Amino acid sequence: MALMAPITMNANLLFDAARLYETARNNADSVVKTLAAALDKDWGCAGSDSAGRTWASSYDPAAFSGVSGGTNIVNAFGKLHDLLAFTAVNHANTEKLNKTPPETPDPDPAVLPAATSPTFKGAFGGDTDPPFGWEMISSWLQGHTWPNGDPDKLRRLGTAWRTAATGLREASDGTGQAWVNLEENASEELPQALAQMDAVFTAADNVATQYENLGRACDDWAQQIEDAHRKILAILAGAIGVGLIAGVVVGFFTAGTGAVATTAATGSSAGAAVVTVLIAFDAAAALATGVTVAAGAAAIGVATDLQPLLEANPTQFNASTNAGGNSHKYVPPPKGGLPGFPNARPVKKVGPRYRQRWKDDEGNLYEWDYQHGAVEKYSKNDKHLGEYDANSGAQNKPPEAGRKPGR
Repeated sequence: MALMAPITMNANLLFDAARLYETARNNADSVVKTLAAALDKDWGCAGSDSAGRTWASSYDPAAFSGVSGGTNIVNAFGKLHDLLAFTAVNHANTEKLNKTPPETPDPDPAVLPAATSPTFKGAFGGDTDPPFGWEMISSWLQGHTWPNGDPDKLRRLGTAWRTAATGLREASDGTGQAWVNLEENASEELPQALAQMDAVFTAADNVATQYENLGRACDDWAQQIEDAHRKILAILAGAIGVGLIAGVVVGFFTAGTGAVATTAATGSSAGAAVVTVLIAFDAAAALATGVTVAAGAAAIGVATDLQPLLEANPTQFNASTNAGGNSHKYVPPPKGGLPGFPNARPVKKVGPRYRQRWKDDEGNLYEWDYQHGAVEKYSKNDKHLGEYDANSGAQNKPPEAGRKPGR
């Protein structure tokens, strides 16, 4: 009986790729844990007033989903390590068993532990004290309370989200050499493996983007609170400056003369001005919820996309688990030039994604989109110009704001 022909595959390249994902997994795990610790340290800073409650009611679920999404990225990196390592062992053992005499196969590789999402307290709540004069107009505030959120803590939350976004991208970018190592290898499993790697790379970038959005949301809400405080303080200072508040205080201890009535009416005017500020503040909170709700929904979507990969059993893996769902595929780039852009010539790949690239005589850059089997075109100034068919040169999709080459 004839032996099977050896499979053309350098198992060491797969092991190297697996180690890159192990490093990414550990780095991302540290990023997510550090983020959760920062969020927990500065909890209860959005305010417990009506506007703070509204804002936190959308931000807090989005924050919990965001940290959970980051944990999914950690586990996706870990799962890619496991699957690539098992694939490497499969190839190495196939080569060993095809030798004469057959060699002893290698044992199964170690599986990385699954991370659990760290816990932290939400942003609802506040403890900033109302200013002097607040209680003296409280009877005219129509049930409104002092906006007691803490802008400084909110800005620290914003910094924590942005730092985590950078850290998550850096962890993902560190796997770039795996693409270089694997894309040139001949193996039936590698297109599926590369599709999963692409899905995880995209998911990590999406989660990082949502972290940036949540960071901006924290900064914006901090500014809204500061603006409300400044306006209220100006109203109170003006009232105190002309003796209105003092007059009201005196009025409580007099027999109710016409002077007291006049003072009360003027104090009511100050209260009404503060109410106007707080109504606008409530409206700003309601408007801000759209951003945080969208960020939370995007993080949940990432979990859905990664679920097949996260549930994969590495002991049965041949790099064919369908991460990203049926919609996420790996389409290899064309060899040589682009028929639809005959003046474009191959140029050096750059990280972090190391996509196949071409450049034309005008300096326009073309990067291969492995998921859609098309080219992303950029101007010589790195402005995205849209997605194009590589064969016909026809535009498939419009430009995408903020998209940059190399990712």
